[in-house]
Amino acid sequence: MNISAGSVATAILVAVLMTGISTGQQPQTPAQPPATPGALPAEKKPVIQSASTRLAAARNVLIRRTHGNPIPFETISTTVEGWGRFTLVETPDKADLIIEVSSTGDSGVRVSSSSQVSAETGHEEKSSSTSRVLTPTVITMTVLDARSKLPVWSGSESVKSAMKAKAKENNLVEAAERLASKFHDRLEPPPAK
Repeated sequence: MNISAGSVATAILVAVLMTGISTGQQPQTPAQPPATPGALPAEKKPVIQSASTRLAAARNVLIRRTHGNPIPFETISTTVEGWGRFTLVETPDKADLIIEVSSTGDSGVRVSSSSQVSAETGHEEKSSSTSRVLTPTVITMTVLDARSKLPVWSGSESVKSAMKAKAKENNLVEAAERLASKFHDRLEPPPAK
């Protein structure tokens, strides 16, 4: 029997291919088609995430006060920390979200005094008046994506006016809690009734 070298090589090739087919292995193909001479490499398109997706994926939060009374900031910080969903961080580079808390308006006392010379007596007469000025206070909470700095949620609450300092503080806390609750409900909506 005369067997040629070409027949042996063909038989080995057939045996190797048959082994691959019988074990269910797929022939390997290149991951990408060969590049065309002069063609630019394919660029990956950035994945665009919605605000809802970014909010849902966030785990690390930086909370900072941008303006106004510290009470709303402290209340919102404590509420977010107690929620357990987020870890509070100290720097923006470690944060997924940045929560900015501000308040505008404030009640205050205005004191004015004046003096004038009396036409009757020729003596200087002084007078003063005190008035309390009440301007509406609004607390604003803005949640920003830490990387893009774009807002992903915002809300505000008006604070009830009060004359006494303790009542004013209580009203600030209540309004800040309502605002934090709105944010909580945005991420974890309450069950339908």
